[in-house]
Amino acid sequence: MSQVSSPQPVTFLGRVARLFRFRLATLLVAITVIAAWLAWKFNREPISAANVSQLRKFSEIPCAEIYELIYSEDRSRVAFVAWEKPVEVREAITLWPVRTIGANRKLIDFAFSPDQRRVAFCENGTRAEILTLSSNQHVVLETGDPQPDVVFSPDGKLLATGGYTTEAKLWSVESGKLVHKLDCGPNEGGLRPVFSPDGQTIAVGNRNSVTNVFDVATGKRRLILPKRMTQELAFHPSGRVLAIAYVDGSIGLWEIATRNLVAEQQKVAEEIYTLDWSPDGKLLASAGLNGDICVWDEHLELLHSISGPEWVISVKFSPDGTRLITAGGSQTAGGQRSVTVWGVPHAASRFGGRLGR
Repeated sequence: MSQVSSPQPVTFLGRVARLFRFRLATLLVAITVIAAWLAWKFNREPISAANVSQLRKFSEIPCAEIYELIYSEDRSRVAFVAWEKPVEVREAITLWPVRTIGANRKLIDFAFSPDQRRVAFCENGTRAEILTLSSNQHVVLETGDPQPDVVFSPDGKLLATGGYTTEAKLWSVESGKLVHKLDCGPNEGGLRPVFSPDGQTIAVGNRNSVTNVFDVATGKRRLILPKRMTQELAFHPSGRVLAIAYVDGSIGLWEIATRNLVAEQQKVAEEIYTLDWSPDGKLLASAGLNGDICVWDEHLELLHSISGPEWVISVKFSPDGTRLITAGGSQTAGGQRSVTVWGVPHAASRFGGRLGR
């Protein structure tokens, strides 16, 4: 007669192993679900001429003193710059906070170096600073110019400063020494420098006068774009065309090689403060004072407009071109302002209500 073996008792270690396997499987399932949700939430269609009319508001972040949005060169980070406040650095797609720079400082302008090893900023004075993040080493530049707007060259070797002056300046990032003075004419104004994508050219807008374009290597003026009173400037990704926002509410596209105004739109808003090219260069977004948030094609034909708040100070495309991010709100200092994210809803939401918003 055969004997039936009795079950072996479950040891303590066996229970631990079984519990570990169960918890590991549960964790893997949770990670998979979260990853799928994040992919669904943040993976959108790039904004294009074909779908721009479907732009919708996705989210809004209250930011009472928001003044400007600044992207890193690779657009993996975006800085929220408030007037005379520390700078909040956030992840570019999710806008989740990463770090704060300039704690207890009253910063008014900010720039990332291309490799993000350094940042530059200024307070409401005449000094600009270059900060190496890993070592906390500061290089102080005494520009002599009030509110010196800052921007790194694409190779990270130079820092350009503007401000309320008649000369923009180029500085060595490593040594902090002055490399070139860029003579922008006799009219003092808010000078705003911007490098071309290849770093060989720098354009300097003037809030009170014309735009000057210089050769970076020599510091010599190459040409003058005669229309006066500029706000933000943005080179097309090809570097061939410069888009300029103007105080009179117009937008101009200038071909750098010929100095020709190749396209212009008049009285888009009371003032145009800001504009930005999409990563592929096929769209241009603009915004300003008492006007719509507009999206244009590369020939400056209007594709779509969104009714925004009275004062939109900054507009940027996300690094993958799937979102349009605007900053603004009340024109009155201390009024209600926010950063708003716009995008094209998932196909499911376009055909099935509010899913995917």
